[in-house]
Amino acid sequence: MIGKRILTVMRAEFYHILRDPLSLIISLFMPVFLLFLSGYTICFELKEMPLAVVDMDQSRESKNYLEAIDNTSYFRIKFYLADYDQAKKLLARGKTRCAIIIPAGFSRKVKQYIPASIQALVDGSEITSAHFIINYLSAINASYSEKITDNFFKKNGMVVDIKPIVLTPRFWYNQSLRDFTFIITGAFSLAIMGFVPMLSALAIVREKESGSIQQIFASPIKSYEYIAGKMTPYVIFLTLDFFMVIAIGLWWFGLPFRGSIFVLLLATFLMIFATVAIGFFISTLTRSQLTALLFGIVFTLMPAFIFGDTIAPIENSPQGWRFYSCLFPGRFYTGICRAQILKGSNIQSYWEDALSLVVYCIAVFSICAWRVKNKKI
Repeated sequence: MIGKRILTVMRAEFYHILRDPLSLIISLFMPVFLLFLSGYTICFELKEMPLAVVDMDQSRESKNYLEAIDNTSYFRIKFYLADYDQAKKLLARGKTRCAIIIPAGFSRKVKQYIPASIQALVDGSEITSAHFIINYLSAINASYSEKITDNFFKKNGMVVDIKPIVLTPRFWYNQSLRDFTFIITGAFSLAIMGFVPMLSALAIVREKESGSIQQIFASPIKSYEYIAGKMTPYVIFLTLDFFMVIAIGLWWFGLPFRGSIFVLLLATFLMIFATVAIGFFISTLTRSQLTALLFGIVFTLMPAFIFGDTIAPIENSPQGWRFYSCLFPGRFYTGICRAQILKGSNIQSYWEDALSLVVYCIAVFSICAWRVKNKKI
């Protein structure tokens, strides 16, 4: 009897989804669009950054130093300026984020092997780029200084290893440090959190607006049966949809897959279940479809960027915000996703995320059923 009542609600909801072309477009195409948008617009690398240069020395040594910077893939010298004030004006106008100031007397000090100072004016208003600029310039400067030191020793007939300690990095799981590998595994969670709750948030609100929700209260159907019946079509339909989204992401962006496909699919199912339940919870709080959509954007899509561990590691956040991030299932799903796709880890490395995702699903489903049972909708 219980199963029959759930099937009745399921059938009605399936018919509604199939009759609603907007819902189909959102669920089928928007996640794929967001996947490509994230993959091709979010970039953590610094490439071809335009530089401004004030070379007050105008010597062979200063030109060699600038060539060492210009010959990398990180910077391109675009502006050759005459004085310091021009550099400040370009920085203020946003034409460049860094200006290199080479003082007069630079070549004399280099030839005499005396420490020579070079100033780098860096725009600190965008802190991420500022860190990249300083790190890259410091590495280039260290390499160039090493060559000068090596020439000094050779000139004096000395053989000295100026690198007594050599660090040899070896990157695991993302050997080439591709942005795609990190971004796309986070974009899976972002796509689910961004669209699934907004789609499911309209389910109960539609019945509120039409007044048919009162028929549910008058019927013998239990609250958990009603929620289960309403949620199941969305969970089934969207789980199959996001299996396709993940497959496209893995294939198109050339991501490795080192784990268990079963574990990834199970985690995706739980993530879909959790986000559908969030949408239903939002649906119990609101009385119009517009309000439900706005709630979905504010409480799912926006936090997904910050607390879903998709763009920046949540471990870098303060302790209080890390606890707050547990309110969003994307935080747990992203950990499982990366552990399976990139690392091929066993359950010991992600059991906390898996357990948290299961508990999250049960908790949100129970809250939705409780609100329907007590007519708090």
